[in-house]
Amino acid sequence: MLALGLALALATTAAQPPAPEQPCLARDAHALSFPTCFDPGDGLVVGLGTRMSQGHRALSLRAGLDLRTGRTSQSKATPWYNNHRLAAVELWDGARRGFTLTAYDGLLRRHLEEGFILVPTSRPVRIPFPFDVSIALRAAHLERRPWEGPGWTLETGRVGLLVDPLRSSSGRKWLGLGPVASHTLRHSAEGTTHELSPFSSMMFDLGLETEDGLWALRATGLAGWSRDVEEKGLTFRARGDASLERILVAVADQPIAVRLSGAYVHGDAGLKRLDEWTVGVGLVVRAFSARW
Repeated sequence: MLALGLALALATTAAQPPAPEQPCLARDAHALSFPTCFDPGDGLVVGLGTRMSQGHRALSLRAGLDLRTGRTSQSKATPWYNNHRLAAVELWDGARRGFTLTAYDGLLRRHLEEGFILVPTSRPVRIPFPFDVSIALRAAHLERRPWEGPGWTLETGRVGLLVDPLRSSSGRKWLGLGPVASHTLRHSAEGTTHELSPFSSMMFDLGLETEDGLWALRATGLAGWSRDVEEKGLTFRARGDASLERILVAVADQPIAVRLSGAYVHGDAGLKRLDEWTVGVGLVVRAFSARW
């Protein structure tokens, strides 16, 4: 009986199919596994590159912490896809050296799976609403450009109320469109000015990523009118920026990507509210972003 039991156990074990391969794992010659997928929205970011602005070339250094979170609403089975960027800093040298520091920049998107809004009247009405809804937040964006003289520009806060026609069921694709409100301080030797944009500007926020995270495209834009509180005048401003990252290699499971970037500002750059374009290329390490 014991021999029969052992024979049945061995036969059952042999009949079991092998465990499926993980889509984001591969094995080397020593049968050790390593990740082949990465998350462009997670990790400690450090980058080094070169940039050119208005014909002036400079070395640049950027760093920050990216966090991507997701949760499900307790009242409804509605997923949230959230991207957070904390303590993002960029420094550049050269004849027009300077730096920017952003305490927080985030996009919080609620995915509406049913695509309608329920109006809770005596006879409930369902109104088609083929959009996701997003909130874009930014707090404490500081820019310092010593070549302009003593002073700084600080966007104290910005909030955008956006809709997303893509309605992606994952956190790897989004397109937010909608109005934005902001407050900005510009401090110079002449004093400090306040600028308000009370939802008189429009913005978009686009993100596209491959499933394995090897390619990542990000673009944002803003255009509209801001009001100078002291001079009581309206000023049109516009800005847009885009970046493309491609992971080339991973060292000790930490991906290294090449990054191409470009930006254009109309009537809103620095203390003098200049028009300005910038292009850049560099390498980025996004530590702790491997997906196992």
